[in-house]
Amino acid sequence: MSTQGSSPLNPPANLPTGATPVAPSVPRYSYYALFILSLVNFLNYIDRQVLPAVAPVLLKDPELGLTDAELGYMEASLLLSFTVLAPLFGRLGDRYPRAKIMATAAVVWSIATAFTGFADRLAFLPSGISLNVPIVGVTLALSGIALTLCVIRAFVGIGESAYSTITPSLIADYFPPERRATALGVFQAAIPMGFALGFVIGGVLAYFFGWRAAFMIVGVPGLLTAVLVWRLREPARGATDAPAPHSETALAGIAKAPAETSRALAEVGRKETTTTLGSIWGILKTRDWIISTAGYTALTFALGAMATWATVLMERDKGMSATGAAVTLGVVSLVAGATGTFGGGWLADRIHARRHNAYFLVCAVSTLLGIVPTIAVLVADDARVFLPAIFFAVMLLFVSNAPFHAILLESVPVHVRAMAVALNIVIIHTFGDAISRALVGVLSDSLKIGHFSALAAVAQSVGIDSGRQHLSTALLIVPVALAFSTVLFFVGARAQKRVGI
Repeated sequence: MSTQGSSPLNPPANLPTGATPVAPSVPRYSYYALFILSLVNFLNYIDRQVLPAVAPVLLKDPELGLTDAELGYMEASLLLSFTVLAPLFGRLGDRYPRAKIMATAAVVWSIATAFTGFADRLAFLPSGISLNVPIVGVTLALSGIALTLCVIRAFVGIGESAYSTITPSLIADYFPPERRATALGVFQAAIPMGFALGFVIGGVLAYFFGWRAAFMIVGVPGLLTAVLVWRLREPARGATDAPAPHSETALAGIAKAPAETSRALAEVGRKETTTTLGSIWGILKTRDWIISTAGYTALTFALGAMATWATVLMERDKGMSATGAAVTLGVVSLVAGATGTFGGGWLADRIHARRHNAYFLVCAVSTLLGIVPTIAVLVADDARVFLPAIFFAVMLLFVSNAPFHAILLESVPVHVRAMAVALNIVIIHTFGDAISRALVGVLSDSLKIGHFSALAAVAQSVGIDSGRQHLSTALLIVPVALAFSTVLFFVGARAQKRVGI
């Protein structure tokens, strides 16, 4: 698989000089499908974010007796199942009708989320486990309750893995390349919006009804909307990447066809002879895919750590109440996250009309600009400083969502797009937030007992009281990860320019 020459990132070579490519019209059904897919993604991230929202309450519940490390392991278990199963769902998404798989996934994660509220009431709880890691000298210990919560969160990850892996490829088949980043921006904007409502709903419900009710209530809407996803009609794979007349025909047909015809049409372009290993190897040889995935892995490392620990940070180190922290972070995530995500897609599509490496550049510049406010969040004790800093950090760091996914989808052939997303999920979570979410908890607990003196010294040098603000000190790994992400995205932009893509 080559990244040289004509690609979806540039017009075909046979286009007449000076001519402007005409984008196929997008039928109303594509916008309807985008709305449904974005709505379910919104509910997906509400379910995911309820745990971080109620984390301060969980950590104080004497019946649970959870440690910071155990909370981190719970988030890591979700991401572990999310990551391990992504290639399987990627393969299924490239070979079979996608809407049915995605609807089933929504049912799985919704039931698992609701069941979290009963986790500590099970009569057959295990006694717990303890694992000593000799290389780093850390003991990984989980109580029976923590282990059970980890298993349930893993089932949440299974459902989310199927949905997140397959959906971008379906959206790419509803919208032509000229409008794809914007469409993906709308879909990805559901992430910060879901984060926001997850913070608010989780915090408020935990305050009035307890943390168990929070999980039970938020699991219900996903079950209802799964029906709408099940009934979606699917375009042919690659329908919008073909020349305009064929694209218009394929899209117009999908809007009018009954569901049975839709499922048959979705099989057009399927590559029966492509093996799973062959698909994976072809993707791994694609330069733009590799560089963008590496950059997004570092960004995911940073975002995952902050998403899990932000509420606890605001309450423990900044002096806010648990409910006040959850509501504040919810409002910030809603406005700043949605603005950054949708704005990033809109901006990337417009810059891309003039610069072939626009997607990489937007990712690089926005991540670079996000480093300063991220550091300010950790260092400042004055709400007049750290609250605006949170807003700008969230907005800037979410700008990369849409252009990154546009790079991901357009760098590979249409018949392996779901697998490309699946492999990306494996890498960004295995080496990104699956590590950072648990690592911050382990570092926080270790700093309390005097370990990692070098990190404590760095914290002291930037104005953080490492003796008291253990969590702020542990989160200093976040701006370091952002710096790595920035460098990698700039490398991607330079590589595209060098070969003239």
